[in-house]
Amino acid sequence: MAKEKPVKKENDTFLIFLIIVLIIIAIILIAFKLISGKNLDPESNEVTSLHNYFSTDDLGNCEGLFNYSDGVVTSSKTKTENKLCLAYHKVELESTDNVTYKAKEKDGLCTTDEGMVFKTEEGTKECKINIYPSGEVEKKYLEMFGSKPSAVESFKTDGFHICYLKDNNYYCGLSDEVTYNVGGDIAIYRGIKKANQKGDEIIIYDYFIKIVEEKCYSSYIDGELNSECSDAYQNLKNKKIDFNFMKKYGSLYRHTYKKSKDGTYYWIRSEKI
Repeated sequence: MAKEKPVKKENDTFLIFLIIVLIIIAIILIAFKLISGKNLDPESNEVTSLHNYFSTDDLGNCEGLFNYSDGVVTSSKTKTENKLCLAYHKVELESTDNVTYKAKEKDGLCTTDEGMVFKTEEGTKECKINIYPSGEVEKKYLEMFGSKPSAVESFKTDGFHICYLKDNNYYCGLSDEVTYNVGGDIAIYRGIKKANQKGDEIIIYDYFIKIVEEKCYSSYIDGELNSECSDAYQNLKNKKIDFNFMKKYGSLYRHTYKKSKDGTYYWIRSEKI
């Protein structure tokens, strides 16, 4: 009977060892979950609405998809005028007030007493202006970028239109300075790979391809030529790019959004990885 005691002691030792191993595994799993975060549905409204802060609807607006660059692009270093332009295009109003100014000179321009300068409508001597409450634009700006915009006198909404700030309203009409995009037709393709929530941040990963004259580029701003993608695209019979093509040949980007006090998320940076 005395010889059975060591066997029991060995069993107790093994049980303690097993418990310690299980605790270590649990700690590792918890740590991994904290590091990797919670996976989000890439097709959910929350993810797609954040992804669409930057839109391909009209690349002539707001310097296009400037957040797709070979370097890191941050909100803090992005011009206020550019961010106001993005917010302006996201504001949804059932109707807007408008006003008409008459051109005082024969140069096709309307100059107001406050110094606002607009171009007349083609074939007329009038400038038609839409009025947007500045509070609505700045509310959208706060939602998208996490802070109120610094005071600016004006910002361009595209290559042809401009908005001036006056008495808590933005007066928007044709600009006297027209900006043209130089180069051939541009086609942009984006596809969300995955999204996860980590702490107070949501991170969206997506594939990006810019095509100009059947050549692929790695970014919208100063993009390098993607020869492998270009060759594949030129051999593509229907020229229709699907997600599998983007996954194989596109450039991978990471977009980071931070949680605000009201529970919404605002963009802080984008980078190619």
